[in-house]
Amino acid sequence: MIAQDPQHLRDGAIRLEAGALAVLRATGADRIGFLHRLTSGSVQSTPVGQSCRSLFLDNKAHVLADLRVSVRKDDVRLVALGGEAQALVAGLGRYAIMDDFTLAEEADLRPVVLCGPEAAQALRSAGVTGSEALQADGAHVEVASPFGPLWLLRLHTMGTTGLWAFASSATATALEAALQSVPILDPEVAEAARILACEPKPGAEITPGVLPMEVGLASALDTKKGCYLGQETIVRVRDRGLVRKRLVTLRLRGDRTPSAGSLVAFADQDAGHLTSVARLPGETPVALALLSTTASVGAEVHIR
Repeated sequence: MIAQDPQHLRDGAIRLEAGALAVLRATGADRIGFLHRLTSGSVQSTPVGQSCRSLFLDNKAHVLADLRVSVRKDDVRLVALGGEAQALVAGLGRYAIMDDFTLAEEADLRPVVLCGPEAAQALRSAGVTGSEALQADGAHVEVASPFGPLWLLRLHTMGTTGLWAFASSATATALEAALQSVPILDPEVAEAARILACEPKPGAEITPGVLPMEVGLASALDTKKGCYLGQETIVRVRDRGLVRKRLVTLRLRGDRTPSAGSLVAFADQDAGHLTSVARLPGETPVALALLSTTASVGAEVHIR
């Protein structure tokens, strides 16, 4: 059952298509220290049962991967939305010179994604308990279920709370069958909800050459810890006020739907470009754009 009403995100429960993602497992005695030292987030201060958002950057602070780093008792699980597993394994692994650190893809895991305030109730109705304890964004827990073991992770997405149930393919298929009464949100509507929440997506907003502050990922930067890959550039850009563009949501007039990549003008000057475009049923299109900071919030811009 496909739903086109985004209201489920605000007051009900709905399933989402997860899209491309990579799930990785980090082991070794130095796993916490290595990830804390190499990526941008507060990995070292994240307790067991919680997650932090962290970025894997290059030495020029360009975003290579947007990670949810979940600390568990005996390992660390990394979920990279839109990430390519083998590229991440190779990219992170090449820095583990003297570290007791191993990273491997968990290719057997796939997620069943529920969003909305009634997501936990939907899981309970399917016979899955334990998600009620996950109150904070990033909290996670292993639970047994009638379908097999599940790893539950709470992630804020589409502007609302969400529960991601990771399991083997067979277990995930059985869980999906038990959730048939929960509609799946139409992908176009889900894309519009993401745009309205101003959430960047790899391949659209998170592309080679962008800095975290330009695409709304500054919260994934731990400003209090020591060095990490790309930190020197982050500090220099921040302290010198060199952020010249930022990600914004645009509400478009008219019925025409422009394409991603279209140029945007402000005050008769090129100011940036569209990165994503979608529409809700019966409404005019909405878009995300990477625009010059000279275009103030509330300003009118023109799409060329």
